[in-house]
Amino acid sequence: MRNPKATLFLRHQRPPKKPKPKRKSDYVPGFNYIFQDGDLCKVGLSERPKTRRYFLSQEYEANLQIRAIVFTMNMRLTEKMMHRIFERSHYLRTKGLDGYTEWFQVNPWRVLRMQVTLFLLCWLVNFVYLVITVLVLMLFCSLLFR
Repeated sequence: MRNPKATLFLRHQRPPKKPKPKRKSDYVPGFNYIFQDGDLCKVGLSERPKTRRYFLSQEYEANLQIRAIVFTMNMRLTEKMMHRIFERSHYLRTKGLDGYTEWFQVNPWRVLRMQVTLFLLCWLVNFVYLVITVLVLMLFCSLLFR
């Protein structure tokens, strides 16, 4: 059996870059994701979710499964809403590990609910951004072409 890490390095020809630490400016376009490890799911944000999965898999020594990756215009806002919605099933992993506070206990139905909720939230956030953009453009055009 081939080593999956070796395959990854062969594909990229070098190890992927370590993900950036979270910062206040994450209220920008990017991806929200759901990764699953057994009966736990992690809801998070990243500009490069597959690279994030790779590093989290190494840190937690687990083979995290991708359950959802969705583009959104405001990844921090979407992540906060997801954490708020599912706060009853919140679970703390080993303290000190990267992202240890963003895990939730799940069963198959909750995973499905999380996926649907993430898709709907991202759709809603993207729609609101589109409406705001159109309204600003309309206002700008009405002022410019009076």
